[in-house]
Amino acid sequence: MKIEVALQKSSSTKERGDLLESLAEKLLSAQSYEVIKEIRFTAVELDLLCRHKISGKEIYVECKAYRDKNIDANILKNLAGTLVFKDYAEAWLISTGEYGKEAKGFANEWKAKPKDQATRLSFYDPEKVIDSLISSGVIKKQPEDLAAEYIGSENLIGEWVLLITTYGLFWAAATLSGGIPRGALCYYAKNNQLVDDAELLSKLADTDTSLSNLDFKLPKIHKTKVVEIESIKTVSVVQIQTGEAWSDYRPARPEDFVGRTKDINHIFDFFKKIKEQSTNTRIFAVTGNSGMGKSSFIAKLRSKAGNYQNKNKYFVFPVDVRAATGPEYIYSSLLQALKSAQAEGFGDQSIKLVLSDVGRPLDSESIKSYLESLEEKNQLIALVFDQFEELYSKPELFDVFEKAKSLLLNAAAVKLNFCLGFAWKSDSTTHSDHPAYFFWHQLADYRITRKLAPFSDRESNSVINLFEKEIGSKLHHDLRHNLVASSQGYPWLLKKLCIHLYEKIESGINQTDLLENKLDVASLFKEDMEMLNPAEYSCLKLIAQRAPVDWFEIIEMSGPDTLKSLIDRRLVIRSGDRLNVYWDIFREYVLTGSVPVIPLRYLPSTDFSSLYKAVKHLEHRTKQSVQDLVLKAKLSEGTIQNIGSDMIMFGVAKRESGLYSLSEDVKTCNELDILRAIREKFSKHAFTYAFRDKSSNSIANVNALIEILRQLYPDNKYADKTWHAYTVRLCRWLELCGFIEPSSNGWLFKDQGDVVTERIKSERKRRKSNIFTAPASPALALETLNWLVKKGSVGKNETKPKGYRNALSVLKRFELIFIESEQYFVDKEKMQKYPEEREALWMGANTEDVLLDVVKLLESNTQLSGKDIGDYIAEKHSLTWTDTSKVRNGGAIRQWALWLYEGRNSSEIPVCPGRT
Repeated sequence: MKIEVALQKSSSTKERGDLLESLAEKLLSAQSYEVIKEIRFTAVELDLLCRHKISGKEIYVECKAYRDKNIDANILKNLAGTLVFKDYAEAWLISTGEYGKEAKGFANEWKAKPKDQATRLSFYDPEKVIDSLISSGVIKKQPEDLAAEYIGSENLIGEWVLLITTYGLFWAAATLSGGIPRGALCYYAKNNQLVDDAELLSKLADTDTSLSNLDFKLPKIHKTKVVEIESIKTVSVVQIQTGEAWSDYRPARPEDFVGRTKDINHIFDFFKKIKEQSTNTRIFAVTGNSGMGKSSFIAKLRSKAGNYQNKNKYFVFPVDVRAATGPEYIYSSLLQALKSAQAEGFGDQSIKLVLSDVGRPLDSESIKSYLESLEEKNQLIALVFDQFEELYSKPELFDVFEKAKSLLLNAAAVKLNFCLGFAWKSDSTTHSDHPAYFFWHQLADYRITRKLAPFSDRESNSVINLFEKEIGSKLHHDLRHNLVASSQGYPWLLKKLCIHLYEKIESGINQTDLLENKLDVASLFKEDMEMLNPAEYSCLKLIAQRAPVDWFEIIEMSGPDTLKSLIDRRLVIRSGDRLNVYWDIFREYVLTGSVPVIPLRYLPSTDFSSLYKAVKHLEHRTKQSVQDLVLKAKLSEGTIQNIGSDMIMFGVAKRESGLYSLSEDVKTCNELDILRAIREKFSKHAFTYAFRDKSSNSIANVNALIEILRQLYPDNKYADKTWHAYTVRLCRWLELCGFIEPSSNGWLFKDQGDVVTERIKSERKRRKSNIFTAPASPALALETLNWLVKKGSVGKNETKPKGYRNALSVLKRFELIFIESEQYFVDKEKMQKYPEEREALWMGANTEDVLLDVVKLLESNTQLSGKDIGDYIAEKHSLTWTDTSKVRNGGAIRQWALWLYEGRNSSEIPVCPGRT
């Protein structure tokens, strides 16, 4: 026996809901209940709060007017979850759909519970609904005998259906001919009188029922009636939810959204092209790694589409795919998007939207007509599926993925003012044999793609500006710097760090004290977990293991209070009837205890030799100020500040309240251990990854590497010279850390498994055995280098300008030139690593120990004469210099050392000292 809620196709959604409510009220009245509040209302579902007319007991009632699908176990589980979570006295399910196997099993298990618990849930399947209506006198039992008598045999009567219509309640049954349904008999359910009113029968035939293709006329006149039917029943669709406040972990509110201006404009330019019919593409993808803010970005698209400038031009409907439990979710999303747009004045308001073509939903007659009407009004609708990778995360969602794929391909084929978008996590794991892998490539020719890059420093600072408004004060300069540097351009990480500081500041902690906090995500995730009691910890881990998971399953296993606590803390979020962990990165931490690799994006401001000068004075237990390091390292305060940032980001030092100490990650303060700690950081650097991926088997020249760096930092507006300097500096670090090797025209990626110090030691040993005596001044050496660059080459025995021969020996020592076939040549590949010849010369001089020693002397006393320096060098290196040599060579060395000293305390390399 069946029950069907039947209306004419022209009926409104309200009429459908009203009819469903009338059925519920009839059943509830039979049990002495009345409806006091309507909680949720759709065409086929209704949630009601009811009160007993005598006892006053309040109960929660869900009504499901299903026809072509069964009630599944999840519906019963979620009803039980609502009962427990909301603490209702009872909960009922009134259904016109049959129960599936698992649902029947769940109902039987519930009935077997203790009586005081079992009676709190009531399951009214179609048979029980009918029995209740019969026993209360609302209807009569189906007129089997009367129908058999009218037709001539009970074998000619099909299954009975109770039709709930706007014209009343009717018993209807198919009449059979040769075993095939041909016609229909209808009786008034209240008194079992045969319906012979031709006009009423015609109206009943026009309703959307399983009998609608049969002949309702009397006597039996057989003809086929083709009636369009709404094939897909809708389910509740969850749109993207934004946070309720700035400090909410959910996607950012539009007013809190910063940056991404180019990406947003790119999507709206695409929308404009669709309306102008200047593109055949109807699909766009927003991609990016975990935590790049894809959901916030889509929420911002929705907000911008509804602003004053775009109102009535664009309608963006963003759907959270994590709420999907079955394939009907996709087509329900389409219908709800179109109906919502129609309600906002988009398209023809008179068209009744019906999805009649299951295979190609956009080709359904009413939907196609509606989409065509958008063009007349110059309007566009965009349906966007967020968290799209969830559709291939679990086997049970495969049917949902297939429906989504069908809809996307259908959208690609139509050329109307409708487009589909989806957010796809680009670092999700998809095996090459998974249908999603082929699907992504299949759509390549039909979509535009916008990949969200990490935040620039400017965008990160804009987020921090909002943070300052929340706390009502300016951040400490060091704290702001720590936030920008620690977040590495990842919006999710910056938000996490800001919320962490926000909570600390709200609790009364001083900003200076917060400088002692370790701003890394692993420690913050650990802090989140340590706040949980054992029950909450177990519940969170269970959700992480099964996500997305039905909330009733979690309530049944962990209890409503535990789940509510996690939801209130925003560690768990709810999408429809599904639960998930607030960030997929946090979910991985809960499951594995580790944080996914977050590529380091920090650009160092110093080289290793400078950094080592400061680090080697640090100790584990003793904290030192900037001034302490200035005195010990003999460097300027500004240089120490820059080195300090590098030390912190490379993890070799800690900074607490402005004081530095050696990091616990560095066991002993020597060159080897410091470099190894830095190597660990560079093993996860974005530049290292990009270098390896682009040039793992070939030599990369400096121009190619500059382009890689530009792509990593697309929003950074550096001058060409600055890009060059950053690239070369990074390559020097990678050389020391043992990841790359220099070659004749660039670098080769070759991970040697450890830092490269032997080459440094052997180079220093070679140079110590042959003291640099500065036979030519920096200016003369630079002049000679420029001369040789212009000439291309010069014979070793050729006559040269005065002093050039000595200058050539300096350039050769610095490995800027070489001799081949008795000819001097400039090492062009090496020179390409520097933005100008002067920097190449300056870097070469920085490798000379004798000059570095003299720089230290000059830092304490810049008034030392050439003879003083000559005496110092002769004594230290046991040289038998004459007084004349001491004056001459000491003076030349003093020139070079002063040049190096001035360069270290300046943002630019100073002009070379004059000729001697």
